[in-house]
Amino acid sequence: MGAFDRTICDCCVCPMQCVMQKLVTRDVGIATAVSVTPVTINSVENFIANTSQGSFPICNVTAVGSIPPFDIDLNLKPVQKDIKGKCSCCEDPATNELQQLIGKEVDLEFIGGIAPFADGNIVTGKVSQVGEGILILSDLGITFSNAAISTCQITRIELN
Repeated sequence: MGAFDRTICDCCVCPMQCVMQKLVTRDVGIATAVSVTPVTINSVENFIANTSQGSFPICNVTAVGSIPPFDIDLNLKPVQKDIKGKCSCCEDPATNELQQLIGKEVDLEFIGGIAPFADGNIVTGKVSQVGEGILILSDLGITFSNAAISTCQITRIELN
């Protein structure tokens, strides 16, 4: 999973890097605050994803979508509660809420949740896994069949 040194990168950037490393050579969609770009991931290291469409600083990646479904073990980092900092006030509450919704269908709004990733900024799917900083949403029924979404980038969760 990589090294986590209890910094601001721990709650969302390190976990997203770990997910993206598992997706090297795969065709995915990378969502940022301003676009969704279809790419092939060539390599992921030092918090940069090198792709067929250029390099993406992982701190700006809000989600990664995939067709077909993730058929690999993503080994999400277990949830670890923080006692201070951004992870404590931003990521932990979203993670706590999502853990209660595993197996349920939700409407989820997140930064960068723009077409073709979602209908507007809303994506509907089943909460399949929740780890520190990452939510795996499946059964999306849109362009992507599933997505790894940074919980730091979620702006609304609604039980469907």
